[in-house]
Amino acid sequence: MRNEIVRQFFENYFLIQEQGFNVFTREQSKLFAADLVTVTSDIRGIHAYYGINGFFECMIAWSRHFFVNGKSRHEYVEETPTHVLVRMHGDLRLLEPINGLNVSVEDDHEWTKEFELTNGLITKIDIKLFFHQHA
Repeated sequence: MRNEIVRQFFENYFLIQEQGFNVFTREQSKLFAADLVTVTSDIRGIHAYYGINGFFECMIAWSRHFFVNGKSRHEYVEETPTHVLVRMHGDLRLLEPINGLNVSVEDDHEWTKEFELTNGLITKIDIKLFFHQHA
């Protein structure tokens, strides 16, 4: 079963370049419950953001460290009306070097986004990004 809300979540990112960040935030906000919780787990630790504005604060904080070139692809690992797990594939530019590198190619990290939904709205987004250690 296709979860159209989560698929729209990813499609909305094209709005940033096509129509600007304000249009993106307006359209993305329509997909979120007012009590949305966004959690990130990565090299910076675990951070939680609350509410719709918290999601956009999370985006800004995340983009200070990681940059996606817009060419990532999404693998839907699990997809139901209330839960979606997406494995993200693509290279990341690292704005602060990790292990001496400024780019993490797809095979050098594990990146997932997990969504919980209630009544057709996203209530939680859990973003995990872990880097592989190389000898």
